[in-house]
Amino acid sequence: MKRPVSFHNHPVPTFTPYDVAKAALEHCGDQWGAEPGPWATTGHLRAWDGTPFTIGANPTGELFVRNDQLGDALPLPVKPTDDLDTVARAVAEIVGHLY
Repeated sequence: MKRPVSFHNHPVPTFTPYDVAKAALEHCGDQWGAEPGPWATTGHLRAWDGTPFTIGANPTGELFVRNDQLGDALPLPVKPTDDLDTVARAVAEIVGHLY
């Protein structure tokens, strides 16, 4: 019997989705901005043309990036044990696919 996926079994990263958004700026370009969501539980990026993106975690602990203008979202191919720069690079790459 396969056990259901649970966030209780995931390690806890030392950074928040807002930290990821700030770190992603280095890989997105100098005309991008980052803002925190409530309690830094989400991070928000704003592209050079004003397009808003959200970085968050779903209930199973998987991180996602969503283009808030279109409503499209993609999961980040990262693990909770990945470092901040690895996650930030993944965000920058996923954002390119969500335009």
